[in-house]
Amino acid sequence: MKKSIWLVCCLFSLATAFSSMAADLPQRVVGHQSVLHGGNAEFNKSGADTIVLIGPWDSGAQANGQFQDESGNPAWNLWTHRDATQPSTLHWHVSSYAASNLPGGLGNLAAFCGDENFPSCDEMDPMGGYGNNWQDILDFHYVVADAAAGCSMQISGVFNSDTEPGYDFIEFSFLTAEGPVVAEVFDGIHQAQAFNYSFNYEPADYAGINNDEIHFQIFVSSDGGYSDEDCSYWGNGACQVDDLNVQCSNGGYDGFTDFQDGTLGDWNSGASLGSGDFTDLWVGLGDIDPCHNNYSPQVAFIDDGTKVPGVGPSFCQNWCYGPGGYIVNTTGGALQYGHIYNVLVSPVVAWPGSEFIGGELDFGVYRHEDLTADSPGIFYLWEIRSTADEATSPIASQPWRDRNFVYYGGPEYVRPEIEITDLLEPNPTHVQVQLTCFEIPTWTWTGNDGYPAPYFDNVRLKAFAAYGPAMSTSELNLAQDNFTATGEEVDLANLASNYVRFDGARNKAAENEEHNIPGDSITCDVAVVRTGGVLVSNRLVYTMQRNPVFDSVRNPLWGVSGFTDGIQQGSTNSYYYDLPDSGFLFPGDVLHYYFEATDEVDHTDPETVTLPEDISGFGNFSNPIAYDTSFQVHALPSVNADAVQPSVLFWNDFADGGGESEWYTAFNNLGWERGVDYDVYFTNGPSSGIGNGLGGRAVYDQVKYYTDLLYTSGDLSVNTISNGDYNHDPGRDVQLLQEWFSNGGGRDAFLCGDNLVRDLAQSGQATSSFVSDLMNVQFESYDIRPFIHGQTTPLVLPETENSVFNVVTGWIAYGGCLGMNTFDAVISGEGAERLARFGNLSGQPNYHFSAATLNEFGNDRVITMPYDFMSIYSDPDHLIYDGLSARVYLLKEILTFFQVEHSVVSPSHSLAVERFSTSNAPNPFNPATKIRFHLPKAGHLSLKVYNLRGQLVKTLIDELYEAGDGHIFWDGTNEQGANVSSGIYFYEARRGGDVKVSKMALVK
Repeated sequence: MKKSIWLVCCLFSLATAFSSMAADLPQRVVGHQSVLHGGNAEFNKSGADTIVLIGPWDSGAQANGQFQDESGNPAWNLWTHRDATQPSTLHWHVSSYAASNLPGGLGNLAAFCGDENFPSCDEMDPMGGYGNNWQDILDFHYVVADAAAGCSMQISGVFNSDTEPGYDFIEFSFLTAEGPVVAEVFDGIHQAQAFNYSFNYEPADYAGINNDEIHFQIFVSSDGGYSDEDCSYWGNGACQVDDLNVQCSNGGYDGFTDFQDGTLGDWNSGASLGSGDFTDLWVGLGDIDPCHNNYSPQVAFIDDGTKVPGVGPSFCQNWCYGPGGYIVNTTGGALQYGHIYNVLVSPVVAWPGSEFIGGELDFGVYRHEDLTADSPGIFYLWEIRSTADEATSPIASQPWRDRNFVYYGGPEYVRPEIEITDLLEPNPTHVQVQLTCFEIPTWTWTGNDGYPAPYFDNVRLKAFAAYGPAMSTSELNLAQDNFTATGEEVDLANLASNYVRFDGARNKAAENEEHNIPGDSITCDVAVVRTGGVLVSNRLVYTMQRNPVFDSVRNPLWGVSGFTDGIQQGSTNSYYYDLPDSGFLFPGDVLHYYFEATDEVDHTDPETVTLPEDISGFGNFSNPIAYDTSFQVHALPSVNADAVQPSVLFWNDFADGGGESEWYTAFNNLGWERGVDYDVYFTNGPSSGIGNGLGGRAVYDQVKYYTDLLYTSGDLSVNTISNGDYNHDPGRDVQLLQEWFSNGGGRDAFLCGDNLVRDLAQSGQATSSFVSDLMNVQFESYDIRPFIHGQTTPLVLPETENSVFNVVTGWIAYGGCLGMNTFDAVISGEGAERLARFGNLSGQPNYHFSAATLNEFGNDRVITMPYDFMSIYSDPDHLIYDGLSARVYLLKEILTFFQVEHSVVSPSHSLAVERFSTSNAPNPFNPATKIRFHLPKAGHLSLKVYNLRGQLVKTLIDELYEAGDGHIFWDGTNEQGANVSSGIYFYEARRGGDVKVSKMALVK
């Protein structure tokens, strides 16, 4: 594995309050766009009535979302904060529950850490058990007679335990002035097990306020899921202990406790003191986001040695831009083996009225957690809770709700815009928000190379008028592309055996299992939010492009189009949907689907919402992006009646993070057809590392007839090509690809991604060997910018007489603002060919780093680029004047080298679908250029100009625009109105998740 799990560290790993994460551990994600929301394309939310509840000083909001007063000085503005690792409920007490097997027999009393009143989960499960996020201590302490002398302490007893193996623990330990000394740790089931421990205290070891006490603790720790509380793990309570005998040589203590008097006797029930609250206001915080900064007051969690008594300061190792070089505490704070969990809580605000049923939470966060090998795994989270009670006090007992995601990424400032409509109570009267910083070592990131991030600022909570049910889901809850259920190649002699299962992306296997078990169904949350509303219809609607080869063996009950109703999961707002696993999908089929829900008020006024909101391309199979790609299923491999299938597999390991338009437009320009010239495998939610990549759903026999692989990982930093043992990312991608190369002969692969090499180089022996043997590159740094004079948009120049690129003479690798991409710095290995390198500020290829590498071994060839395909842009000085982009020609030349047949057709820059587009002319220009844009529908448009170093020059547009065509002029001036110098500039147009970047040359 990437690193071993330190058992003692795990004992305290999730002693927190994941109230909304009871059934499952949270999924880690980079993008807030991982959650998808329903709507109606005809209803424009941005144009509806909106009221700001939490916002800046000039917004008229009830509460302020900035952390400053009207003069700009730091101010909490009624926000509060707390340490969530300090429990408020104690669970150790005396009980006869499950204690009859201990000495004393029937009716015996023992010290019990559990709850007798938990309801039964099943007829086989008795009442009672233990819950999530428990952190309880049964403690004995004794003041020695002579603090200047040593003491021998001995303790014996007997216990039961029944906890989730690998995650929930019982720890026996002696407490000293330096912290706990662990005697033994248990998990799983133990019945009437005797124990006997001893420890010799030296005078310097004594604990207590006066340093004169011996201590012994029995500590129960449970994580955020899988217990009797959520019925995911059934047991008889966490622990029962009995017949405790303690002896101390210093003072002659000899005590026996059997709890038969109904009290704990000399023992005390307590809870962990917590890791500490480091939340504070800071001014002038430094960052390493080259595109944005924020020197106004922000909330951060930096340990400078003054926040928690006796703790810190925590100093940086590599990321020293924080105040004084301090970072967020990575060493447990006040708990020797703990992990911080600090929560920032807003004031309670009143909801404006029943006509406002929609809500949106926005906030600014500077984040920096790239999950490198020695990073601490510090994530951030948002949550919201509400009440329908007229008084404000009941909100304190309401659960905090979120999407069960924790977020990482950066270093960058981001501003997520999160719809929360379905998380609100029906007809809410009051609402509250909290933002969280915490370290989660569950995925084994337990290093100390930490950061000063996250920082929070500029929180905004809005209520808006809306209608119909609120719908939401995530990439992980949707259907995953899949191969034949047999695990074998297509058998045309037995057509019915080739069915492809309709499975979800999620992995049902436990976190510690190194394989992928697909979920059988997909899910969507549907909440009725209108006053008096009743859900009258909730279904999944589908249509298919069927492979006629298998029409004779299809189930006649399921047509080309149809629907299936959602089934509610208990009393929750979550519904699951399923389609047949056999006789329905077959190799070569493509399925489109959407969720549809309708509610009524008093049996009238029906309102219908769909997810996705825009279903205008539903059933349009003319090209892969005519319809939302997240709501498509590819049944693989495509095959015709002559047993011929495409030779090329395009593996999109970046989901909907970007780049799809660039890839598919290039395929279109090459005259390629999906299912004929190439197949598509789309990994849902790849940043969560759930093992649903190619190796999680396919075996060698199912991919052996593909001779060429095109792979993209976008700007993912972890969980790319998985080796099955890296931070519980259980897909066997590396093993599958190694088998594919070793058994075929004549295999070719084009692999690209901003941090692909970095991720693989740090992810264990299998992926490290993949980098050195198959890619044959040497990793130098995750960020090449410092080595190429800070360039974020460097020119790439092919080597003279290289083996691949003979037409394109140069291109741009664009990594500029708004979201800065960091490209790996790599060097071609011995025997590999450097195909291209980065140019310096004068356009000369003076750097030794490789911008494209070819490795040939036997009859196999691998080409890699340390940046993603979508980052490739045409350079005005290296244009090919036939209307096609450098990106298309690079792919054409790679495929030509791989001897893949293709032919360039009409030079269309986009597919036959109405898309967001931009252009500018003249270019080069002096004194001004006209930037045109087309918006397929209304929305927020941002259009900004940057220089060659990625620095913002001028914001041209940052506002709502109607659908249609528009334009704006840039006259070569900066934000201050001053003329800029001659040179290369870029404009970036951004509408929602669509980003267009183009290069301009100002010549004077």
